[in-house]
Amino acid sequence: MPVFRIYTSAASPEFGELYALFRSIFTDDDEAEDLDGIRASLALVGDAGLVGRYGDFHEYWVEAREDGAVVGGVNFTAFAVPELGITTAHINYLFTSAACRGRGLGSALLGKVREISKADYLFCEQNDPSLMSAAELEEDFRSSGIDPMARIAWWIRRGFGRLEFRYIQPPLSAGKAPAEGMSLNVCPSASPLDAKVLEAHLRRFFYISVLKKTVGSDAYAESLLEDVLRLGKVAISREAES
Repeated sequence: MPVFRIYTSAASPEFGELYALFRSIFTDDDEAEDLDGIRASLALVGDAGLVGRYGDFHEYWVEAREDGAVVGGVNFTAFAVPELGITTAHINYLFTSAACRGRGLGSALLGKVREISKADYLFCEQNDPSLMSAAELEEDFRSSGIDPMARIAWWIRRGFGRLEFRYIQPPLSAGKAPAEGMSLNVCPSASPLDAKVLEAHLRRFFYISVLKKTVGSDAYAESLLEDVLRLGKVAISREAES
């Protein structure tokens, strides 16, 4: 049975082992945080300015070990949304070693997200095969060992659905490109999502987790958020197709 450990700091040598497994699977520099970015993100928790603007939030890395070796992990941030009376969580990365796939570890890690966050809505991003080149699809499969369509089906079986809008994530840092090859998924997914919920969640995710911006605003992020609000209701697909 795996042993789980929660990290809220990236300072320990043990976290370095978790990070090494993470980067062996998430190899795209435009989509994966480097270690400095992870430390900067974790350091924002409790920032008085951010809490004052957006409400309370907490970021976690959960590690799974078997026989002393890191075999999987999940990173997510839980956001209070006081103006709507809800809590949301964004799953940034969920990963398992090749040797542990198909044994229920991914489901166990997802269960940890639900247990810790107690979120009303869970969000996660997925590489969208319809927006990826043949080379990108090949690299995705090589690094993850999972066919992108099989990955989408995995999330659908666990209650997630793909939000039917053009999702773009702002650059993680200066010099990186926006991430435009992904879809955004949500759970629960039985009925269309109110755009106010989506905008409130993405505002927190963009400014806190992605931009790490404690003051001011970002014109590009604001334009993306304005587009979301115009949607009114956002349809959700539960088909394993792009």
